[in-house]
Amino acid sequence: MATKKKFTIPCIPIKQGDKTLYMFTADAKKLWRILQINQRDSDKDTGYQRVLSPSRLRSITRFISSGNPVPTSILVSLSAETKVSADGRELTIPDVPDAGWVIDGQHRLAGANEANKDIELAVVAFVGLDEDAQIEQFVTINREAKGVPTSLYLDLLKRLPQKTSAEQVRERAADLAVQIKSDETSPFYARIVITTSPAKGEISLNNFVRKVSPLIGDGKPLKDFTGTEQAQIINNYFSGLKVAFPERFGKTSIFFQTLGFGALMNALPTALNLCIKNYKAFKVADVAKLFGQISHFNFDSWAAMGTGTAAENEAGEDLKTELRNAFDGNDGKGNQALDLGV
Repeated sequence: MATKKKFTIPCIPIKQGDKTLYMFTADAKKLWRILQINQRDSDKDTGYQRVLSPSRLRSITRFISSGNPVPTSILVSLSAETKVSADGRELTIPDVPDAGWVIDGQHRLAGANEANKDIELAVVAFVGLDEDAQIEQFVTINREAKGVPTSLYLDLLKRLPQKTSAEQVRERAADLAVQIKSDETSPFYARIVITTSPAKGEISLNNFVRKVSPLIGDGKPLKDFTGTEQAQIINNYFSGLKVAFPERFGKTSIFFQTLGFGALMNALPTALNLCIKNYKAFKVADVAKLFGQISHFNFDSWAAMGTGTAAENEAGEDLKTELRNAFDGNDGKGNQALDLGV
């Protein structure tokens, strides 16, 4: 059996609380070879592009290529296969592509790797940090960092060891997004993006969670439904819309843009209650029948409402008013058991 390649590097141990960190310097291109940038993608060369800002990366690459120093350290978590010497002043690190993960400093490392000058970077390293603790460090350090998508935090949120009630609701909403974006029968299939900026006709995970969370928390319209039922309600809602307004479901549909999606989610409780009251069910056919009552509705008017929460609210109220008027202004009450079958 071939022996794994390793290299040994001097370090300075630093004790903080119950953790020991290790400071050292290393050639940036060597670090790039052994460290993962984006743990959410197994292919580093494509994965890191999904979290790094291309413009920021180019800027750092030019800065280093011009001979400028990078005085700040990067923070990494080295795998448990890394060995610490008895005196804590040497690390023996596996010389393999997944020897560790960059927690903070992704742009600096990627820029230094692409620069046409060699440079050593200062490194602060955890050794053998478990994945949950790595993610907690990443979220804590980068939560407000420029260029790191909020959606990535939402995707990682389920791994945090302690969560507030609000975070738990956001986690459930994020789980719903992952469930329906992977369902080939869902109108949301491949339309929700996590680590990239959404193209026109796509929704970011952050935007999905922003609009769904207020519907599934304590005392909210969808709270008493199971996760499977919540996903089915959202799917049936948009599938019924597709039946009623097929011409509105092109690649750049306003229904899958920030304003349109926000307005529709604002109107979902009204649509749900109207279907329960009038059809005793919330199947795709029932939602289509509901929207068939307002087939004249002019969704093009939404484009003139601008952007932001106020515009979403205005568009949502516009739609709710039309739906209520179609049924004598009464949208019914309650979320009693109902048929969600397709």
